[in-house]
Amino acid sequence: MLKSCSMIVMLALFVAAPVQADQLTGPIPPEVTTAVDLSSSDVNRINCPGTINDLIFSKEKGIEGHFMGSNAFVKFAISVEGDEKHYADTPSELFVSCNNTIYTLIATPKRIPSVTLRLAPSPSQDLKQNIDHYQALPFEKKVLQLVREAYLQEYQESYRITAADMEVNISADLTVRLKKIVDVEGVGLRLKEYLVHPTADQSVSITEKDFLKSRLGERIIAVAVEDYTIEPGKSSRVFIVEQRGEES
Repeated sequence: MLKSCSMIVMLALFVAAPVQADQLTGPIPPEVTTAVDLSSSDVNRINCPGTINDLIFSKEKGIEGHFMGSNAFVKFAISVEGDEKHYADTPSELFVSCNNTIYTLIATPKRIPSVTLRLAPSPSQDLKQNIDHYQALPFEKKVLQLVREAYLQEYQESYRITAADMEVNISADLTVRLKKIVDVEGVGLRLKEYLVHPTADQSVSITEKDFLKSRLGERIIAVAVEDYTIEPGKSSRVFIVEQRGEES
């Protein structure tokens, strides 16, 4: 369990049980053409990080669709001849207006279960969503909010998340590997997630101070350790928050 966050003062974190995320494909960027596979037999869903303004498709290709709020639903018509069902297999264009931004999809119908597509916010929307998410919080609580989201793996869709797999040598007793970089643009924060485990076949104790090193981050303003004692064969996550070169 995440125990503390080391800044100028020690700050407590309130942690709830993690929620498993939906299994979604995407996210799909705007203003470029993206090829996707959709179910030819079931209803497919398109989710917008806001409001869907319009859904444009060719009815002549046997496509049915409607939208409401942040979701659009698309289904390919199934023709029946005698006892045989014929499923669509021809790629078709779909145009989705989400928050007045156009997303272009080349949808290929396949005999697969229902698919949910998630549309990515445009960069300007990301910036605004980040600012709105944090603007009512004092600086210390912004940092705590980001660390809490990292611990639960419940990031905002507007964050820029980069996977990593790089080992950083800081101690002969520890193997430290960078796993993820999370940038919160417009707020001035960056979080790095490290996975730490003992190099020897014995338990090791760690503290936040062990990770206040320039090799692990620049302009470090907070460190949070998941487990202070790591048993052999086990690991602990360490979250390091940096201040980016922008207004926060």
